[in-house]
Amino acid sequence: MIEIIYGILVKKTPIYNVVDVNGIGYRITCTLNCYEKLPELKSKVSFLIHFHISDNSQELYGFLDDTERDLFKMLIGISGIGPKTAINILSAVPPNEFKNRLIAGEVKLLTSLPGIGPKTARRIIVELKDEFGKFDSNELPVESSLDEHDAFYALKNLGFAPKSIRKAISEVLSKNKTLNTEEIVRLSLKLLK
Repeated sequence: MIEIIYGILVKKTPIYNVVDVNGIGYRITCTLNCYEKLPELKSKVSFLIHFHISDNSQELYGFLDDTERDLFKMLIGISGIGPKTAINILSAVPPNEFKNRLIAGEVKLLTSLPGIGPKTARRIIVELKDEFGKFDSNELPVESSLDEHDAFYALKNLGFAPKSIRKAISEVLSKNKTLNTEEIVRLSLKLLK
């Protein structure tokens, strides 16, 4: 199994890179986040590798840190998500933001990522939620508006527990579904204090 490739970066594109290791060029696919952090051509570079073998191909996927590689491995472990979709997901959003979306159960925001529909978004959240945080039945994936999402994070940043936040927001919105972010936060704070 190939774990790390260390060599000279001889080709650099947003889609793939080539690393020369003692005269052998390895083609390595990486995310856009990884591509943006790569050094200039002819520089030394090190990739953490996931070696993917399928019926039709053998491909190397490279990452600059364990967080992104581990998240990639988790994603391809989900039924219906292959390496290319996982790379597209991780290219669209930084790993920490993606984790936050999973933890918050944000089905609607995950569906904005390439190749992810509502069913796949729910499947990702259900299958990966235990990796990033412990949930109970009040914190399962739900559809939410952008205002509700922003209010959730504003309240979370104030130190309130996700379970309490969801309960308060749900109660506030049960009385009026047309509130903006500021109104949701203000009314939820009254219930949280």
